[in-house]
Amino acid sequence: MIKVVTFDFWNTIAAVPPGAMSEARRRAIAAALQSNEVEVEADRLLAGLRQVGLDWEQAWAEGRHLPPHEAATALVRHLGVEGAAREMVAEAFLGAGREVDLEFAPGIHACLAELSRRGVRLGIVCDVGFSGGELLRELLAAQGLLGHFGGWGFSDEVGHYKPAPQIFEAALAALGAEPGEAMHVGDLRRTDVAGATALGMRSARYRGMNLAGDEEGGLEAEFVLDSHAELVELVERLTA
Repeated sequence: MIKVVTFDFWNTIAAVPPGAMSEARRRAIAAALQSNEVEVEADRLLAGLRQVGLDWEQAWAEGRHLPPHEAATALVRHLGVEGAAREMVAEAFLGAGREVDLEFAPGIHACLAELSRRGVRLGIVCDVGFSGGELLRELLAAQGLLGHFGGWGFSDEVGHYKPAPQIFEAALAALGAEPGEAMHVGDLRRTDVAGATALGMRSARYRGMNLAGDEEGGLEAEFVLDSHAELVELVERLTA
């Protein structure tokens, strides 16, 4: 019986238009620099953002955790910012996600509400990038979705990326569930499917916001879903 469902956040609950997050960070940092009367060439700022992005992609691929605050420190160092401006630039970089309009997955609001109504406990297991768990909770709260969730496995708070077991275990522990009672829903085989399966959870790959997930190698999920309405039906079938 499925008592718990955990969700990935990015490309499962919500997504951002291509390039929108990078542009929001560029604008936020440029504004912080201007407010502190610090001049940094536009090309240097873009190069710094590009480099920290590449550093994160490499760390994520290797399963080597890169905390958001360390990326912010590296960016500030690259830009050569000193004094009081350092903290403001770092905060602008880490908080820029608040300025991006998220695209929420079709049907996710109804799906979460229905699963909650049926007594299924819900959690999130997410590799956060540079937008930490605290910020993602704010974004969920703004959509009225935060209250559906009772367990969290955010990489910046756990110190591990998927498929490491620790990030799944953090959410399951908060939800009071064993792996065999839980299903994880995400868009990536290498992280979501592999991690959940290795821990003994059931797995579902949601491809409604990431069709490119079909092109990944690796273990396929037990279930492949194109809509969150299918997830409600699946959970109902498995708990019957």
